[in-house]
Amino acid sequence: MPDSCEAVVSIQLATAPDAVSGFLGWGALIDQNRVITSGPLDWLRDPTVRFNVLLASARRGGPGVVERLEVEHAEIVGLSTNPDGAAAVLHLAQPSAHKHIVSAAISAEDIATALRTEPDVWTALEAVGAVPAGLLQLPVDRVLGPVEEWERIKRENLVTSNLSPTPGDAGFHVCCMFFACPCDCPGPWW
Repeated sequence: MPDSCEAVVSIQLATAPDAVSGFLGWGALIDQNRVITSGPLDWLRDPTVRFNVLLASARRGGPGVVERLEVEHAEIVGLSTNPDGAAAVLHLAQPSAHKHIVSAAISAEDIATALRTEPDVWTALEAVGAVPAGLLQLPVDRVLGPVEEWERIKRENLVTSNLSPTPGDAGFHVCCMFFACPCDCPGPWW
């Protein structure tokens, strides 16, 4: 990924028109294939809610980098005595191109000790340095506001047009897209 900054992870309502109105919760990319998000998880327990994971990062010298990834499987973890304090690990359908967080070295006992003090999984993870502190307090409008513009720019740059004035020119350009084409293609023109 070219020169991007730290990614923000947002769980999004898939049917929302933009990132701000689609916000369901914050998360953290814990490896290229998994995101953790905090409770309450009513949206996850409701099978009618279609959601995806938005990962976005600013970039020097251009619009930010945005991914919207589907979830293959979700696992809720926490204490049965405090289901609202559970967290969910979302297994992504494909790896993210963003860098995952680098957390402190932790152990199961570290997390258990933190859960004895505070039975909220996310708070326990913050206490042991596994997830960034204060992430759940990020201002949705300010953080996700630029994402709509980044996605618009990405969409505008998605399509290039190469319409040729003659059938011969068009045939040449189309032929060059196939490896088996016998024409002498000049290679990339960019």
